[in-house]
Amino acid sequence: MTAPPVTGGRTVLLTGGLGGAHLAPALARALGPGRLTVVVNVGDDLDWHGLRVCPDLDTVLYSLSGRLDAERGWGVVDETFVVRSALQALGEPAWFGVGDRDLATHLVRTELLRAGHTLTEVVAALAGRAWVSDPLVVPAADIPCPTHIELADGRRTGFQEWYVGMGAAVPVRAAEPASGPAAGAALAAVAAADAVVLGPSNPVTSIGTILALDGMAEAVARAGLVVAVSPSVGGVPPTGAVAHHARARRELLAASGDEDSAAGVAGHYARCFPGLVDTFVLDAADASLAAEVAATGMRPVLARVLDPRGLARTVAAACSENCPTARPRRAVRRRLTG
Repeated sequence: MTAPPVTGGRTVLLTGGLGGAHLAPALARALGPGRLTVVVNVGDDLDWHGLRVCPDLDTVLYSLSGRLDAERGWGVVDETFVVRSALQALGEPAWFGVGDRDLATHLVRTELLRAGHTLTEVVAALAGRAWVSDPLVVPAADIPCPTHIELADGRRTGFQEWYVGMGAAVPVRAAEPASGPAAGAALAAVAAADAVVLGPSNPVTSIGTILALDGMAEAVARAGLVVAVSPSVGGVPPTGAVAHHARARRELLAASGDEDSAAGVAGHYARCFPGLVDTFVLDAADASLAAEVAATGMRPVLARVLDPRGLARTVAAACSENCPTARPRRAVRRRLTG
């Protein structure tokens, strides 16, 4: 039997690619129609052969439209790579893989951007063409705000060059999110939210890059409730695309001085954004780390993080605790420090 949607408040999910792509559809169903907005990281975006590519936005939209190749972790199902093979035959490097169906998305996006539309408008148009009307998906920023990586040997490179081109296997010294204004639609969604969820995405280069945008962390701090979900699950060796994400997360957290564990992620949020997170959702397999999470000032909640439906129900229930019918919404909850 399907559980009835949790009703009450308006929720915003801040997310990156694969983790958010898995959670967003299930969370939209758990909350009910019209109650979720997904704000997606754009720090991973890049220009590829003159086309604007937005990997995290596309992954979320493909997931919501039922077209995501979940096994590969990016692109669409039944993909072909004729164009990539042709580029290779012409001597072009093929470190960044774009499939033929995926290419169509980048062509349309680039055409609309060159016609003067904002990225927010372009995402809305692409969502409409993919029959995605709920939840609402908006980019975290309308202008390019690329994340750069400082390697351990001092070299500086783009995020995708490190993450894809180097397989996230080269040690890093630091991640450098670009500063810039958050998109107006993203800030408006957060300002109207009763709860904000920090999705199970990389806390450094997905969630961290969204919160680094001008005005975003302050807007999130004013929400009635902030729930963070751990992307790290102990005791389960990751495979496939998840293993690649885990390798990158481990390297980036280590560069920040934190470990890749539920407690490490909670500690990272507590140190980088003190006082921001109220509730921290971690996998039941990591129940022994709940005390460490609680020591950061966050309320630990156990869930089945690797089960999107189970996770969504837990997150929705946590968010419903702050719906307007439960208690009055506070205008300003706290001030960020540091």
